[in-house]
Amino acid sequence: MKGQTSNLEVARVDSRGTRRFVDKIVRERPMTIFLNDSEVATLMCTPSDLEPLAVGFLFAEGLVGGLRDVKKVSVDEKDGVVWVETKKPVELSQDVVSRRYVTTGCGRGWTVVDATRGKSRLKIRSKSKLPVNSIPMLMTEFLRKSKLFRLTGGVHSAAICNSRGILVYCEDIGRHSAIDKVVGECILGGIRTKDKILVTTGRISSDIVVKAARSGVSIVISKSAPTDLAVQLARDIGITLVGFARGTRMNVYSKASRIVARSQNTLSR
Repeated sequence: MKGQTSNLEVARVDSRGTRRFVDKIVRERPMTIFLNDSEVATLMCTPSDLEPLAVGFLFAEGLVGGLRDVKKVSVDEKDGVVWVETKKPVELSQDVVSRRYVTTGCGRGWTVVDATRGKSRLKIRSKSKLPVNSIPMLMTEFLRKSKLFRLTGGVHSAAICNSRGILVYCEDIGRHSAIDKVVGECILGGIRTKDKILVTTGRISSDIVVKAARSGVSIVISKSAPTDLAVQLARDIGITLVGFARGTRMNVYSKASRIVARSQNTLSR
């Protein structure tokens, strides 16, 4: 957690009056990604796990297809710069070049229109199943790992899991960046994301569904709500979407057949 928080003096007001104390505030810093010496984007993020964030972002943008495309990644944490070199040249579209600056709350990558046109390429045809009692277990483990959130209350969390537990976990001030980090960690660590579970604390919007589909994830679980476009897209693509997963209660918005009462043909290990 070193370098992810700042100690700032603040005033707390309650029924007993006003008092000053030193609070831990999550840090927000810019990180600029260069791809083969071309500036791609500057992300506002939590200054940790910068290498997987850069790789996950480039994967989500369709600029790298996986570790096989990456030749070298260099990180300058002091200046907040990551250089990614690929084995083959990558042509940057004008759309990518024109949107260099990405805030924490901004959706990016494919638009809903793009996703609608390219649904056949995003189809998830997994036959894997997830025991329903695995979901509370995963959420309990997931929330237990949220140390930075408990300390600051200022981050989102994301994890890639199988039916038995969490494989990769990351936190960031942006829900998109938290997901890019876990996907990037999987790419760099050689962990297959196909047929895995994506767990997030954030709202499930349509672009989150696209990120999951691009990674081959078959189930997305959040303690928060989905949007209507996210539900429609998940139904069209074949992703199981679970929202409001709190304790033993949850809403399953799409492909509910993957959630089963007992273990049978469970998700890939």
